[in-house]
Amino acid sequence: MLGVVHTPVGSSDRDAYISWLQTTNQPVFEIANTYWRPYQHGLIPASLKPEPVEISFEQEQQLLHNPGVLFLRYFTQTFATPTPFWYTVCYEYCLQDLARKTRIQIQRAYKSCRVERIFPLWLADNGYSCYLAAFAKYRNARPESRAKFEEECRGSAGGPFDFWGVFVGDQLAGYVKYFVGNEYIAGLEMKLDPRYLSLNSSSALQDTILTIYVANQHKTIYAGFRSLLHDTNIHDFLVRFGYRRVYCDFKLVYRSSVRVFVNLLYSFRKVVDYAPDSGWGNRIHSLLRHEDIRRSFELNGKQARANQQSPSGHV
Repeated sequence: MLGVVHTPVGSSDRDAYISWLQTTNQPVFEIANTYWRPYQHGLIPASLKPEPVEISFEQEQQLLHNPGVLFLRYFTQTFATPTPFWYTVCYEYCLQDLARKTRIQIQRAYKSCRVERIFPLWLADNGYSCYLAAFAKYRNARPESRAKFEEECRGSAGGPFDFWGVFVGDQLAGYVKYFVGNEYIAGLEMKLDPRYLSLNSSSALQDTILTIYVANQHKTIYAGFRSLLHDTNIHDFLVRFGYRRVYCDFKLVYRSSVRVFVNLLYSFRKVVDYAPDSGWGNRIHSLLRHEDIRRSFELNGKQARANQQSPSGHV
């Protein structure tokens, strides 16, 4: 079993974020020069900058033997052609390079909205109604309690994070949370009140963020991986602002006992598809969505190996 790693603050963006996790008593594990953090009862690479990971079977098993860890999730390579899994990134931003329709939406947004830097303690006291309203557009997700929301906001105070809010009059219409490093920033949360989306509140937020951090400070923005937990079109929306998808593979490694359960559940997936939306139902749907993608890469890998072994290139 691996112990929790306690390392001094380093000079890299990755170390800055990991050090924050450690100073706030959140578990971080290290193996094969990669740091890992808990995620939905599993482990994922702790870095907010997506990077390929190479670990052996034995190292995977070491990670899986940590208490409460049911799976590992990571990627090993990127591709020039589309795959079922990706992350979204923006390297440069220029308003004039955007489509005319998007530029018009941004111009209209600033007529009704203003974007301001906000602070986590202010958000804790004033942001829950906006947070709650944002879940109206999610089919498979449920909001946290007010107490949990306030705890998470206050826990970010003093950390390497910037919060920005978009306002319509005095009303908070949406907000975002970013990790801010020396060379890149990473989006951690975006919540938008659906009542103000017709005013292009999201466009005002994106233009402000991209102008400040990418155009002016020359930083790269990472917007995270494709969501497999709930339905969202956020990545399609971001592409309109100059973000692009970086396609990658998808590694999902289960603890042996969990693998048996997943295989059994997957064999009944057509029945499970009819499970109603609920806490457990949504978890099962998400698990099967993960497994579908994992199996698609596994199948493609087997086909590629078979083609390489066939002299004619055909199985």
